[in-house]
Amino acid sequence: MAAADGLERMKALLAELGNPEQGLKAIHIAGTNGKGSTAVMIASVLESAGYKVGLFTSPHLETECERIQIWDGRHRMISADHLEELRQGIFAAKAGKSGLHVFEVYTAAAYCWFQEENVDYAVLECGLGGRLDSTNTIEKPLVSVITHISLDHTAELGRTIIKIANEKAGIIKPNVPVVSQSPEMMVSNVLRRRAEEKGCSFVDVSELFGKYRSYKLAMAGEHQIRNAATAAEAVKAAGIEVSEEALRTGLEKAVIPGRFEVLGESPYFIVDGSHNPDATEELCNTFADFARKNKIKRALVIFGCMKDKNYGRMIQLLTGSLKGCNYAAVSAESERSEDPERIGEAFVSAGKKCICYDSVREAFDDAIASNYECVLITGSIYLAGAMRTYYLGQNCVECM
Repeated sequence: MAAADGLERMKALLAELGNPEQGLKAIHIAGTNGKGSTAVMIASVLESAGYKVGLFTSPHLETECERIQIWDGRHRMISADHLEELRQGIFAAKAGKSGLHVFEVYTAAAYCWFQEENVDYAVLECGLGGRLDSTNTIEKPLVSVITHISLDHTAELGRTIIKIANEKAGIIKPNVPVVSQSPEMMVSNVLRRRAEEKGCSFVDVSELFGKYRSYKLAMAGEHQIRNAATAAEAVKAAGIEVSEEALRTGLEKAVIPGRFEVLGESPYFIVDGSHNPDATEELCNTFADFARKNKIKRALVIFGCMKDKNYGRMIQLLTGSLKGCNYAAVSAESERSEDPERIGEAFVSAGKKCICYDSVREAFDDAIASNYECVLITGSIYLAGAMRTYYLGQNCVECM
């Protein structure tokens, strides 16, 4: 989120940088779950239609350069050298000397690079919330997109779904179309009211999921059909010319690492960044379907998370929904990681045994040596990234 003074510091910084955001034709996306997948799907559709697309997402899985990409037939991350060059320019600005938040720096760097590269469209994912997110300096996006909203980051956004919905609704701008996928009436009412107040058209994608079930998707799970519908309706609402062929091709090609990503077989090795109860529930449904199709009867779930997450509920969902699984806890390799021993206690409280590990390497080595048919890593995007890096390093495999 932005500084305590709202977005004023961010706006001052951008003014010093020449307001690189003002020339961008932007699609702005907020939400609790699904916004990263939706952003990638939109970028893929636009790329398939022949456009040059800037893509700004967060958090990163393995390297910070993932956050800022250009899709134009190639998927180019910003180089580490150029990101550092832009960062130094940002810090040299007067506003840059006042203790910028790291996300403000990333946002400004993305705006600058997208301007330099003269992208046709910029797809911008909010980092946290919406109203005070540094991406909310885009004054007139082509469309405001709000994906599924649930309880997460409650310390920053509020402890009720209504408060969180109001924060996400903060990206809605006057006379800019709104596309939403939240089926919950309380959330939908908040978003509809805000759209009406701002004179915006409102598309409720929850009423349109069915028409997209025939589309082929690379990403697994029922929830990805919802995200695909949201992406498609967002492109339409933005008024961007895209053929039906480009729409279908883009959705079929779209992938995002760390979202039920199957890295290998024998055993199946899956990393998934689900980090709140709603996302975990979707993961359980997706994994159950995957296990059934692949006749998996012996699986290990390795779980790690941040201290501020509702991991008790996440563990209840995992242990209550998944069949034939053993469990392990590990540090998510972040300063904010919960102690694996405390996670293990939560598994015991749920009636399951749990092995606790201090490192990703130790958990990985034991998992591979234990003759499981499938290993599922979940609970944190940081853990998914750390385990993905280690797995690919051990197996010398290139993986998108």
